[in-house]
Amino acid sequence: MITVSNLSYSLDNEVLLDDFSYIFPDGSLTGILATVEERISFLLQIICGITEPSTGKVLIDGTDLLNGTPEKIRDVRRSLSFVFNRGGLISNLSILENLLLPLDYHFPEMGREAKLDLITRFLNQFSLQTSVLNERPAKLHPQIAKMLLLIRAFLPEPRIILYDNPLGDLEYSFRKKIFSYISTLQSKNVTQIFVSTSDILLEIADIDLVFKSGKLIESGQWNELLFSQSPVTQRIIKEYLEVGINET
Repeated sequence: MITVSNLSYSLDNEVLLDDFSYIFPDGSLTGILATVEERISFLLQIICGITEPSTGKVLIDGTDLLNGTPEKIRDVRRSLSFVFNRGGLISNLSILENLLLPLDYHFPEMGREAKLDLITRFLNQFSLQTSVLNERPAKLHPQIAKMLLLIRAFLPEPRIILYDNPLGDLEYSFRKKIFSYISTLQSKNVTQIFVSTSDILLEIADIDLVFKSGKLIESGQWNELLFSQSPVTQRIIKEYLEVGINET
């Protein structure tokens, strides 16, 4: 369970989170949406411990990733994956080395051949050639880099995955595969939280959280939010629908 208590965060004199408290239930798929100009993805970075909040705290299964014991932090990180919108692959490592990182760190007892077999199976599942393993991140097309970021997150089979715009940069065939896999993880009760630039994932989420100026203003399933009486929510949803039309 992810428990967020009184989170606030400001950057460059801009309030990005304003006293946000929430409990993300185990196994839920939660969408985060806000106006296009807001940098709400910082919420994901705070939850996974990449960024420290101005105030408040986050507990994952009772552990604070910023102040917990090394043993408990390691246990939580073993069960947690984060997907950046862009970047996140280490430039001076090959793709194979990038994909081996979470497996080497979390599963040192796992043999190299087993790791290579797992990586190959994921590449095949998402229609990527094994020749990509010899490449460096800088030479990759953005959508291939994004697919590899997602695969790296999936490889350790985490219980919790946080996504910053998981379908961004992807053409239809890749978006369809990732959408299907996220849906499969949802059915397997993997806790997933995402920020998206379009509506297609928001439609299947168990719940969507609407933010304005860093403050949670409304929550509900997508079909409920479509009929929200809040003009702010309606404006935000209109932006997402317009993006969705442009992506089809």
